[in-house]
Amino acid sequence: MSGGTGSNDDVKLAPGSNAGNTTAQPAAPGGSALASELASALEPMFKTFFMDLADRDEKWRNDQILRDEKAQYNREMDAMKWREELARRDDDFKEWRKEQAKRDKDWRDEQAKRDDDFKVWREKQEKRDDEFKVWRDEQAKRDNEFKEWRERQEKRDEEFKEWRERQEKRDDEFKGWREKQSEKQEKRDDELKEWQKKQSEEQAKRDDEFKGWREKQSKILETLQAASTSGVRGAQAAPSTPVLTTPRLPFMSNDDICKAVDLSQIFDILGKDWCEAWDIASTTESLSESVDIQQILANYRNACTAINEKLKVRKVSEPTYQAAFGALAMAVQNYVAAKPGVQQGLYWYDTHKTQIKRGDDRYRMPDGSFSTTNLPALEWSDIAVVVEIKNDDMTSTAHHVRGQILQDFIDMTETLPRRFMIGLTLAQHGDICVYVCVPGGVYSAQLGSLHLAGKTKPSTDNANPTVDDQRVVAFLLLLQERLCKDSGHLTGKNMRLPVKFSFGDIPDTLTDGKSSDMLQSTTVCPELSEKDVAKGGIYGRHWHLRGQRTWVYPAQLKRKIADQPDEIDDVFFKFQWSFDGDGEIDVHRFVLERGVPHVPKLLHTAIIEGKAYGTHGPKFKGEAMVMEYVGKSVKSLFGNDTLCTPSKIIDIFAGYVHTLVAAAGIDINGQYALHRDISIGNLIVTEDGSPYIIDWGCGRVCAEDDGPRSSAKEIIGTAVYMGIRILAGCNARSVIDDLESMFLVLVHYVWLTYGKMDPIYKYLWITPDLGMVKAMRVSWLNAKDTFFFNMGGSEILPKALHALVESLYELLFPSTFSIGTLNSKSTDPRRKDFKVSAWLGAFDNAANIARKECNISMPNLDMLREHVRTNLNRRISFIDEPSLPPQENTNKENRSQNLPDEGFEELLSGGSKGNLPETPTQNSSKKRLSDRTNYSGNKKHRM
Repeated sequence: MSGGTGSNDDVKLAPGSNAGNTTAQPAAPGGSALASELASALEPMFKTFFMDLADRDEKWRNDQILRDEKAQYNREMDAMKWREELARRDDDFKEWRKEQAKRDKDWRDEQAKRDDDFKVWREKQEKRDDEFKVWRDEQAKRDNEFKEWRERQEKRDEEFKEWRERQEKRDDEFKGWREKQSEKQEKRDDELKEWQKKQSEEQAKRDDEFKGWREKQSKILETLQAASTSGVRGAQAAPSTPVLTTPRLPFMSNDDICKAVDLSQIFDILGKDWCEAWDIASTTESLSESVDIQQILANYRNACTAINEKLKVRKVSEPTYQAAFGALAMAVQNYVAAKPGVQQGLYWYDTHKTQIKRGDDRYRMPDGSFSTTNLPALEWSDIAVVVEIKNDDMTSTAHHVRGQILQDFIDMTETLPRRFMIGLTLAQHGDICVYVCVPGGVYSAQLGSLHLAGKTKPSTDNANPTVDDQRVVAFLLLLQERLCKDSGHLTGKNMRLPVKFSFGDIPDTLTDGKSSDMLQSTTVCPELSEKDVAKGGIYGRHWHLRGQRTWVYPAQLKRKIADQPDEIDDVFFKFQWSFDGDGEIDVHRFVLERGVPHVPKLLHTAIIEGKAYGTHGPKFKGEAMVMEYVGKSVKSLFGNDTLCTPSKIIDIFAGYVHTLVAAAGIDINGQYALHRDISIGNLIVTEDGSPYIIDWGCGRVCAEDDGPRSSAKEIIGTAVYMGIRILAGCNARSVIDDLESMFLVLVHYVWLTYGKMDPIYKYLWITPDLGMVKAMRVSWLNAKDTFFFNMGGSEILPKALHALVESLYELLFPSTFSIGTLNSKSTDPRRKDFKVSAWLGAFDNAANIARKECNISMPNLDMLREHVRTNLNRRISFIDEPSLPPQENTNKENRSQNLPDEGFEELLSGGSKGNLPETPTQNSSKKRLSDRTNYSGNKKHRM
């Protein structure tokens, strides 16, 4: 085989043959034929084998060539990719070198700046070193002065030592003088005893002479009584009725709160049943002929035997009066308890040494208390009548006595609603005054005197009670009779929280359009935890003794439904005494019927029929409401990491603006509502960040004729959140004042979170004094830079909140108006340029800044924007610009700067009403407004 090709010329050589020898050798004998046959037989086989071997070898070489070509192609492709990657890396390296060069340049610039700063620092440090050198010289001077002072002090110590030695010598001389004086005093005491013995003998002689004189006078009196009385004119002039006007504000003394009246008017204030019972019990014949009174006074005299000598002295002490009044109270209590068929109404507690816990976790000790329960542990809610007792050095009308009885009333009404409270004071000469606290104020009257005090001091022959003494006993008996039926609590019964009651349990309740069955089937359970008590009691303005008083409880509402399980809801229960006229229920319903957002729903309401206290006093009424639970005060934002973000704050306060603006828009009937008491406690936020405005008790439904202001001539609101014009005494109010109060709440929040308020303004958020608030507010707001420095400045305050506060500041206190201009008693100058779109623009601008840091949804801001757009589109006759296109994306740039705003501004400034449809609820609201009687003297001042 040659060249890889098979050949038939191959010959098998015999063993030992020479391959190079081509000469044929002769075959062995006998084997040639076999070999030939074998060769012939094997030749085709070898031929086929070598041909196949040649084919396979050729195929292998061809495959190897293809593999080599493919490997070469792959190597070339990899090389191409590597060259491209290398080129890309070269480009990246060039870019990196450019960036590195830029960084080097920036670093060198920064280093140069730092060098400059270091140079400035070094100059400052050198200056400080010079100052330190001066200080060190001054310190050395002070050390020298101190050394001189110490030398002088040592000299003074030596002088003091000499003075002390002289003083000890004088003390020894004084001791000898005192011993001599003691001997002289003993001699004088003996002489005094002899003189007192002589005086006692002379006093006994005078008493005998006085007894004879009284017997003669009694005979003369009997002669006169037997004579004819036909010439006696028995006409008795009726006492004039005092004018019971509402005292002036603010309170300057206890006299401003408490009004002195006749005793008959006290019972007129308490009610018709009290008047009728007292008219029967207080006549002279009833007092003198009453067996009950005589027996009680006899028991009282027996109980006072041990303190008779203390009652005889010229000035009776407070403990003696305490023991005497306690004896009288127990005599009345024991007599009523022993009398068959008479219900025990009151229990006397001598509490002048017993501390009763208040809601603020402090304790007070009234001198005495009458309780409706006979429990060992007395609480303020159990007390029906409180008693304060003083000695003969103080009158019953002294400011100190009144102040204590008024504080007792505050403690009594702290946790539970009260319709009335009663107090007694005992002071100089045993005089007793009665105090009654009702929504109209606190009224006092002279009741009588304590027996065995004053004119009836105990003596050997005189223990007869006077009419004044008997009147006190009759009054205590009347308290036992009346207070067991109605102790002055909301339901008339004694109450301790938690307690369950229905609206039908409240005396004099009007159904207010609800069926009595519904009221009876609905049970309210106010709840007050120990934690709430420790924080100062319940919500509301229950500490006010005159004017509007409010109690607000978290509660559970239980409804009974036939054939179904009872429904139980978490709600708020509110009860308040308010002036008759625009009540909170009316205002709250008005804003709900108009669809004003962010206002809690009213579930149940009831009105308690009130009365006018005095001839010229305002009439009061009670309002009981159950509303849905909507969350906590906006104060809760401070500790909530989820809600305490600029975006959430902007969205929440946009909701408040929406509520105030929607309520203040004039409807087709010419009506609108103002809140007039926006404060940090009336702005509510839920756990998910939904805003609500509550407490419409100071609100007012106004007529279009009033313009955008409230016509009531009164100061209403929380002092620290009142607008600057309200603090100045301007009566005209508008939605701008409500928005300004909301702005102050926002500023308060910002200050608490980020601010650095100057100590001079530390009382700005806590003082109730209107004059102080006004002075600090004017000083604070006069300079914009000072204002924003106190808010934390741009370094601390987030940019979005800084932008919002700054925009609202410019809207409320524009540079074109001075504080003096805003204080003008004429129309608010801001009303002319007031535009809701400007307020919306302020919130939109702040929201756009906030979204750069955290892009979250702001549903309340979107609702405000939609509200403005909807109302603008309705006022077509007042809009010259085209309609606003639909908002595509709330995250886009602010569009409110181009909103047409003339139409909606007319709604808030007394303009035409446009084409809003009239609804039945608006008709009814208009009728209610026309039926109301405005009382111009309703002065309410919230501290």
